[in-house]
Amino acid sequence: MKRAWPLLLALLLALVASPSQARPAPGPAAGVAVHAPKWAELDPRQQADLAKFEANWDRMPPARRAKILHRWRHWQRLPPEQRAAVREGRRNFRELSPRQREHMRESWRALRGLPPREQERLRAIWRGLTPEQRREWLRRGGPGVAAPP
Repeated sequence: MKRAWPLLLALLLALVASPSQARPAPGPAAGVAVHAPKWAELDPRQQADLAKFEANWDRMPPARRAKILHRWRHWQRLPPEQRAAVREGRRNFRELSPRQREHMRESWRALRGLPPREQERLRAIWRGLTPEQRREWLRRGGPGVAAPP
């Protein structure tokens, strides 16, 4: 569990690092009419990957279906090592206590609200810290919440 914090924050910093590479572009704007295919219109690969949505797919609002497809397409473009890092981060997140998860969410929200230069500054500081220093920073709230050590 203790090793999960640094791994999660490393993933968090990577996702915030480069919006064009790590984060999908914004999905369809709210209130804008979108075309989202019905389940039968999805190709076999999409149906296989999105099978958990099959029962409700056609009842979902088009904007929700479009958002799911947007994220699916982004996932397909990720390199294997980045997919592995995301899976590891998800696994580690599930292993955290509810309190630790909420701390991670707070740090995530704070980081995403910072200007790109400040995000890069915090990433540079993070990369230069020892594992013990990283754990201490996270204990105090993490990047975007607490001052660096």
